Amino acid sequence: MKLTILLDSLVEDGKFPSDQQLRSAYGHDLSKLLDAVQAIRAKLDQSELHWQLPHPDIIGDAVVFLAEFAKTTRYYNLDVLSGRAPSLDPVARWFQVVGQPLLDKRPAWQTLRVAAKVSVVAELLDDKMLIRSMTEDGTPVSSVEEAAIAEHNSEYVAKEGTFLCTALARYVIEVLRHRGLAARGAGHVVPAFGDFFALFNNDDALLKNRRSFSIH
Repeated sequence: MKLTILLDSLVEDGKFPSDQQLRSAYGHDLSKLLDAVQAIRAKLDQSELHWQLPHPDIIGDAVVFLAEFAKTTRYYNLDVLSGRAPSLDPVARWFQVVGQPLLDKRPAWQTLRVAAKVSVVAELLDDKMLIRSMTEDGTPVSSVEEAAIAEHNSEYVAKEGTFLCTALARYVIEVLRHRGLAARGAGHVVPAFGDFFALFNNDDALLKNRRSFSIH
């Protein structure tokens, strides 16, 4: 996001903003950065843009969460261990603002398939196991059925949540690539950023099947 803002400034003003200007205006606030990227995107030829933000009703809360994580909640475990008043548990918070809304959107056929699998597991193991656990948001889990549902939900949220973040990166990278091309077209010597982030320029199905993302 900051690279996109830097390149836009280079294209529009012929120079980069200072480090102090960038830090003062945005810091680690991803919400402000995304707003700036969207303002830059609005100036571009929309017919040349392909990617959109996924889950418009969820992405805003996801970005706020990521901004909070960058600034404070990443220290949650250290706060707990050191005895300081801990910040919000980021795992529980992510499940609340992103995980549960994603589960609420899960296709009905997937929910039915999960229910069928859980029923089989519970029938085989319910009287043979003692379970004391909890879900990501702290809900107690005390039966085989609850544990099986929690496992399926956790795997689904992990996959769809990762895709949400990846699709957000893809959305920003598209704007970054266009501003980079404009800067190069104006005679500025800047890297071909599209080459660095080519992995992200793929459709949903491919991104959802990736387990890791590296630009190296």
